Amino acid sequence: MEMFWGAQAAEATEAATDRAERDAVVGPTEREFTWAGSFNARDLGGIQVAGGVVRPNVLFRSGKPEAWEAAGFAQAAAAGVHRIIDLRDPAEPGGVPELSEGSGIDYYFSPIEDPQSPAFKSRFQPYMNHTSGYLDFLGMFGDRVARTVGTVLDAGPGTLICCSAGRDRTGLLTSVILLALGADTAHLQQQDELAVRVINERHRGLTHPYESWQPPEIVDEMVASRRQALEKFVAAFNAQSFLTEQGVSERAVAEAREWLVLS
Repeated sequence: MEMFWGAQAAEATEAATDRAERDAVVGPTEREFTWAGSFNARDLGGIQVAGGVVRPNVLFRSGKPEAWEAAGFAQAAAAGVHRIIDLRDPAEPGGVPELSEGSGIDYYFSPIEDPQSPAFKSRFQPYMNHTSGYLDFLGMFGDRVARTVGTVLDAGPGTLICCSAGRDRTGLLTSVILLALGADTAHLQQQDELAVRVINERHRGLTHPYESWQPPEIVDEMVASRRQALEKFVAAFNAQSFLTEQGVSERAVAEAREWLVLS
């Protein structure tokens, strides 16, 4: 009897701890990081999903890590980042950032596109830069996207997903994960808006071959257009069906919920 009640008390204590941790989670807009050299660095903790919220300090997103300083990698490691999964072909950033070495953060590439594909070149010029392209992108590279989602689910806590801007490719992959966990459209739209506005500010005073800083009224129009496209995407896309068809099982998602979701 003592053993029974001891186990029951331990379970109650653990549940209370989880509730306290959940209640302490701040909103996604407050979970941005300013690691040295980083931009669009954000903890996805606090986003509401089916059965709870994304657990803090387990899943992150960011713009290109080659922009980080050595101190930025140290700060990311201290924040709980154990590995970086870069969605680009290694040739795009020129390989693993040298400053990541010795940081304690493992670095992996898992390219989700083939920019040399004729279909890609025909649809996206010069790259996917709007949420209206999500479905077409998945039609071309669904196997790559699903494989990378599976990699993230298997990797465990402390995983950061990145691309160049941390906006479109990162936005698509994290959207698939969040939808599979049961997030609603509004949270995806919020994440997208944050990424768009951060990148626009980054372009202020900087030279980019295809994009430039835009005034607030133009950015508002961009955000509204992307929000509408995201709404259409979510209405037409079933994340779990897509993943299952591509070989990522419901069981894999359910097992990942153990570390991803705070009930």
